[in-house]
Amino acid sequence: MTPYADAPTIILGADGFLGRNLLEYWRTSGWPVHPVGRADGDFTERAVVDRVFREAPRAGRILHAITKQRTGAIQYEMQGELLRDNSRIHLNVLDAWRTHQPQAKLVSLGSSCVYPESPKPLSEEAFRSGAPHGSVRGYALAKETLAIGCETYGSQYGLKWLHCILATVYGPHAHTEPHRSHFMAALIARAAAAKAKGLSEFEVWGSLDTVRDLLFVEDQIEAILAADAAFTDCILNVTPNAPVTIGECATAILRALDWHGACVVSPPDSFQGAGYKSLDSTRFLNATGWRPRIGLEEGVVRSLRSGGSQS
Repeated sequence: MTPYADAPTIILGADGFLGRNLLEYWRTSGWPVHPVGRADGDFTERAVVDRVFREAPRAGRILHAITKQRTGAIQYEMQGELLRDNSRIHLNVLDAWRTHQPQAKLVSLGSSCVYPESPKPLSEEAFRSGAPHGSVRGYALAKETLAIGCETYGSQYGLKWLHCILATVYGPHAHTEPHRSHFMAALIARAAAAKAKGLSEFEVWGSLDTVRDLLFVEDQIEAILAADAAFTDCILNVTPNAPVTIGECATAILRALDWHGACVVSPPDSFQGAGYKSLDSTRFLNATGWRPRIGLEEGVVRSLRSGGSQS
């Protein structure tokens, strides 16, 4: 029997993009779940987090997907805010976990932004080996605090944990509004809107040669479950070892939309993050045998069919 059927799973951030998809996956699977969302209070406030954990049912797992994030150039303007708010959120979660839910395994969801820039895929050994890209300094340092916090709380208090560093995720409920959407959700929304207006140009920000790891959200959730089953007490890359370029993504979107004759344009002044960011997930892939099921074009089609965005 799956461990998720034995005891409730607390999903933190259950009304965010990834959290909503996690909650739907749990409910579809028939597993007991305790969702925690914005209505439960501000997680930068320690008293709020303490109350939420104290009042939650005794859990087998805690999936920590709460984060305050922005994308694009606006990040440069709010480095301190992102560092402050996210660090408070993560430290409050760690303390409430220790105090009220020490029997639960904390599975926290991390970002590749914690790694330094590199022209090749990075394994877990590269964690804390260099500075992150300048646009994500504050956010990345808070994520690093979460990862190290899991390790230090786990070792001092005898707690079980896993910190999963994920791919860029897209699919239903993804943010599409400016300054919040990741590149794939933004590309899909922008292309669909341009085609609906009868335009002939598909605007793609940054370079078409930019490289990222990418997963449809259902694949990423199943990868997290595979990682949870095979690993404990470690920081783990949980990606497919199949990086893609922004150009390849744009081509898949055009095919999925059946948008013939469209011209892809890249404004020269648009935001450009790290030119290459990919992780080496060989450890995870060899141990679990997990592989993605949903190809790039199919993922775009599913995203378009799902409709709607997350605000």
